[in-house]
Amino acid sequence: MSEINGQTSPSPSPDTVFLEACDIYFRHCHNKPYGFFNATLFHRKVQKDHVPLHLRLALIASATRYSSRSQWMEKNKSTIDSYARCSWNLITTSTTPLDESDDVDIIQSLAILAVIDATAGRRRNAWVKIGMAVRIAQDLNMMLEPSSTLPELERDERRNLFWSLYLLDRFVCCSFQRPPAINDSDCLLNLPTHYRTGKRLPSISLSELSNEKIRGILPRSGMFGISIGLAACLGRTTKYMMGRPDSTSPWTSRSEYCAIYRDLEYLKELAVKNGPVLASQGQSRIQSDTPSPDREQIAHMVLSHTIYHLAHCILSHPFLIGLKVDLDRRSDMPLTWLEETRTRSLAHAGSLITVLIEAKAAGYMPVPSVYSYCMLVASTIHALFLYSGDSSVCHSSAEYLKTSLEYLAEMSDLWDNAQIMANALKSFIVQCPQYSDILLRTGPRVSEFSQNELAILRSVLDYWSMMDPRNPVFEGSSSLTSQLADIRGMSLSSLTRNQTPLSPTKDETLGISTEHKESVLDPDILISYPLPVMSPMGSDDESSKWDWDSELDYFKS
Repeated sequence: MSEINGQTSPSPSPDTVFLEACDIYFRHCHNKPYGFFNATLFHRKVQKDHVPLHLRLALIASATRYSSRSQWMEKNKSTIDSYARCSWNLITTSTTPLDESDDVDIIQSLAILAVIDATAGRRRNAWVKIGMAVRIAQDLNMMLEPSSTLPELERDERRNLFWSLYLLDRFVCCSFQRPPAINDSDCLLNLPTHYRTGKRLPSISLSELSNEKIRGILPRSGMFGISIGLAACLGRTTKYMMGRPDSTSPWTSRSEYCAIYRDLEYLKELAVKNGPVLASQGQSRIQSDTPSPDREQIAHMVLSHTIYHLAHCILSHPFLIGLKVDLDRRSDMPLTWLEETRTRSLAHAGSLITVLIEAKAAGYMPVPSVYSYCMLVASTIHALFLYSGDSSVCHSSAEYLKTSLEYLAEMSDLWDNAQIMANALKSFIVQCPQYSDILLRTGPRVSEFSQNELAILRSVLDYWSMMDPRNPVFEGSSSLTSQLADIRGMSLSSLTRNQTPLSPTKDETLGISTEHKESVLDPDILISYPLPVMSPMGSDDESSKWDWDSELDYFKS
């Protein structure tokens, strides 16, 4: 029973709850970005009551965060965790051995539960579940083309499920110490099938999409497949920039750095050519009486552009470039190359934030939890340039940071890790002048950083670290809380200058001054989102909040 306006009402039946959860899941989660199911096939299983209990519970747990049911909203986190825990217990205590079944239900449940654990900060649990899902999928040969004896819908589901695991694997491995569980060379199945006006178009493999020799003669690809190609590039970027040192200098034409850059630009071109068109801001909300747009194509279009900019942010991030330059120390490094990487990093950081904000303004909800990480990585670049000597760059970065904090504040209503990242960003902004001073020089000397400073710089770029509320960026956060309390009415630069005395320098070659001039960042940004540093995010402005319940009506077919 539940209380509504002081009156007792009967609790919904388990079937009613599950059906409502299915409706919410397929509107808010399916193919945004993970396509764990074929919708038609799944709804057939629902009608025949062929959905196992562990998958029912996992779906309810995933859908709960979007529900308007009062009994779910009031205890959202505990409800999600309870359903997820029951689902996991059913999987681990099942009397049916895993190797006696060819069903994909277990993989689907594990994938959903892994996302729940990862976003709740339960990193090891998430890592184990992703690993189990990948290994079971490989045991079922899902990295190969599905058997032609299977019905077409089942082949599509298996293909999309495997590639969704691939996406999940690549996202959580945006880290210095997390190798992916799936190797590109092992992926011999075609990319997700693309349909145009109901017609099935020819498919291509990841290796074909990545082959420079046959570009220009490939069949037209769907946005899901392009997203996979960009995720593969993201994996290569992470391995190159966060992995072991490479013997080839990044500024040489034959380096992996240049190869990744070329592939990103090619895939970006494909994404632009093949993507649907977002509604203009003047037509930002889709009316319920208009035909439903291709939501899945749009979701993957937003995803592809976001991954593209994220990969560039990592490829040209001042800290990661500083690590490369510090390790190489060759005299033939062109200063123009260093300047170009900084210019690109700033441009892509701004573009990434713009993509997500404009998608939101157009009514397409970019809510996957990984977008909070993308926003954080872009924002760390703007935090570094917030203390540059160029007033226009400083002002622009301040505006982007304000937008990012507002976005993360809103996402923290859905995802615990968005709150962690928002607090990490605020803490990083306060500590950033000393990092900018070193990283924006002509020759950045990363070796000048202390071990604690290196740990902080690494952690804000590491998705794995950002799943942990105890990551290094929060060390000393108790003192930051008291410092932030005194910011109002002061400039941010004066606060940070008092914390860490710095010697003004001038970089004549790059035109970047590291003298910490008056920052245009409103100190209220660091106070109102909120104080203390580790408290839940909040905002008095309700006008910018997304209306989750009404969104269901906007996208009804």
